[in-house]
Amino acid sequence: MLVVSMANFKTSVALAVVALAGISAGAGCAADNCYRALFPCPSPSAVSVASAFCATITASGTTATNYPTRATNACGTTADRYISACQCGPTCSYSTLATATSSSSTTSAPACEPPSTSTTSTPTTSTAPPCESTPVNGNLLYGDFECDVTPWTANVFAPFITVFGYSVTTPGFTKANSFQTKFLGTPNCPTTCTYARLTSPVFPVTPGVKYKYTFATWFDGISRGFVGTKINDRAGRTVNAIDYPVSKWRFHQTPFQANATENEAYVFYEWLNVESRLDSITFAPLSAYCGNTPPLGLLPDGEFECGLGAWTQQKPDPSVTAGVVNITADSLYTGSFPMGDFAWRMVSPGVPNPANQELRVSARIISGAMSVTPGKKYLVYFTSFFSNRTVGSIGVMINNSPIYTRNPNDAAQVTPAAFAPNHIIWTATAGLTSASVKIETLVFGAGTIAIDSVLFVELNDDVV
Repeated sequence: MLVVSMANFKTSVALAVVALAGISAGAGCAADNCYRALFPCPSPSAVSVASAFCATITASGTTATNYPTRATNACGTTADRYISACQCGPTCSYSTLATATSSSSTTSAPACEPPSTSTTSTPTTSTAPPCESTPVNGNLLYGDFECDVTPWTANVFAPFITVFGYSVTTPGFTKANSFQTKFLGTPNCPTTCTYARLTSPVFPVTPGVKYKYTFATWFDGISRGFVGTKINDRAGRTVNAIDYPVSKWRFHQTPFQANATENEAYVFYEWLNVESRLDSITFAPLSAYCGNTPPLGLLPDGEFECGLGAWTQQKPDPSVTAGVVNITADSLYTGSFPMGDFAWRMVSPGVPNPANQELRVSARIISGAMSVTPGKKYLVYFTSFFSNRTVGSIGVMINNSPIYTRNPNDAAQVTPAAFAPNHIIWTATAGLTSASVKIETLVFGAGTIAIDSVLFVELNDDVV
């Protein structure tokens, strides 16, 4: 049953159709998307720059035009919106920070923050929110909504003649909460309407660097509509309600590479003719997945950008080649939608001799052991590539127990010669406290099988 906190549920009565740009009146303080972009609280340097800009915007009777670049997408290039946002002033200040002393301790954070080791400190004045969704483990952006919507900005538009809104509600994908759009009544538009928009705070990116952007969606029903997301106004991903099971969470990922002029970014979601839930948003450089603390989940080195890392490779069949390779220069992978530059690959030169295989397995990779909780649910996710429909299949095991098989002819693979998602929900059995993921290639002919983007993520107990 859906549980909604009325204290958190925001509703608006639509008296007229609001322009989708969400432009506010010029007079007075307008804490809209422009304001949020100008004063992103998680970035003290950005707040400082914005404050300096506001101090000079109308100096000497001349309106400044040196608008901060991170705000132009939300504010445009006319002065009135900047003046309105500046009249609000920053609602957060990081100009005075805690003064640390020498003793060290481990503290327990609120539910929305991981425990951290920190120094004992004597705080001075700081108006930072008491609860924030703070990026960790290499993330630049984090959205689990365990602390309500902040620091994201939500906007609802007026295609309805009655009530519409959004809420932070349960259940979530990985933790307790998720962001939900809720629309009641009949749309006041003939075709497609943008019902709502959710915009992230601005975060830094490095020109040329490749990033991984993840999120999870849940649809109340199969309806005509979709959720679209953009990064710096560039299309990121569209998720159509009719493509996914009703009332089930689904995980998504998309690549992003900052261009030569981008040193800041923001993402936003738009709901068009559909209600849904959104959760577990992360944005991190692919290099952050190297090592033991990945931005998402428990499994190290799942992107193979730094080689095998914590994985162990076994190759029973000496006729095949296997290993982590740079696939960007290989025409075989053109148009295959890889994540990053590297993937694990097995190549078979022909029909293998079964005597050289182990139950048809020619090569496999095995993760390190990860701590699990009996009875908890976990997402096992990876992408798979087959060069043809007869090369073989992929088997997945946890602690030597088979849990999943992917064949090149499966409908979910769509086309063999592309990296397609595999979404498995696994429950740790009673007494089990450690898990290791084993991915095997069962080879029957000549060709290539590749694996990438392996994740192992603890889920909310209500996920199905």
